[in-house]
This record gives sequence, structure tokens and C-alpha cells, in this order.
Amino acid sequence: MGLLGLTPDSLYDLTFREFSNAVRGRYDFNELQRRSDWERTRWQTALLLNVHMKKGSKLIATDLGTFPWEKEEDNEKKIQQGWAMLKAMATKDNGNTR
Repeated sequence: MGLLGLTPDSLYDLTFREFSNAVRGRYDFNELQRRSDWERTRWQTALLLNVHMKKGSKLIATDLGTFPWEKEEDNEKKIQQGWAMLKAMATKDNGNTR
């Protein structure tokens, strides 16, 4: 039935949690496909424009634009780096005897 490809029997055998997980999995899969399509288009455009660039200059895909999900990844990296710095400072302070 529908995009999940379930038969009526298998649909009615699912618990609400299992059905919710199946719907979430399908949504996540579609979102990853959409992101991949946009990133591929940006990459192809960068390749096409590089043919017309001056000799010695080069255009990379991120020069054309940054997608919202890439900004989220940058924020996540900054958070992880911050935690790593705090852990490093905590272990450094614990190693000193006063």
C-alpha cells in the first residue's frame, strides 16, 4: 500500500511504533535522495562553468552556494570541536597536582 509497499495484511500486523518507524525511514530515504540530487546538480554546474573559467582559476561546487543541511553539519562540527576542547582542558587540569 502506497510508498511503503505494504500489503493490507502486513500493514495491519504492524504496531503503531513499527508503522511510525517505517514511515520515518521512508521519509529519511526520500530526503537523502533529494539532497543527493541537489548536490549532484551543483557539482555538474561547477564542472560546466569550469570549462569557461580563465586559465589558472577554478570554481568549486561550494562556491555556487551552500545548502541548509550543510550549514547544520558545520554547526554540529563546531559543537563537537567545542566539546573536545572542554574535555582536553578538563583532562589537562586533572593531570596537574597542586
